Amino acid sequence: MMELDEPPKNKLRKIIFNWHCILSMEDKLKIVGKLIGRQKQIHKDDIYQCMVDINEWGKKITLARIAGLLDCSTRTIQRNMCEELKREKELLNQQL
Repeated sequence: MMELDEPPKNKLRKIIFNWHCILSMEDKLKIVGKLIGRQKQIHKDDIYQCMVDINEWGKKITLARIAGLLDCSTRTIQRNMCEELKREKELLNQQL
């Protein structure tokens, strides 16, 4: 169990709870995670839709173009692309 004198070992957050708050530490961390957590998640459906759009424009599908449409980094696209999406990307590029 964590003592009240020690701060949690994870990243410090800027949300301060009232001293008399009866929530447990886990409940407080869940609230903090929802408020400060990631704002935008990239999903497989979003990536696939961008791939179809780029293909309809007659351009080669690249990670940079997908990242540009979704306003994120190419590394984020690499992380979220499954093997099925990679195969689909190759098939769509071969059709051009």
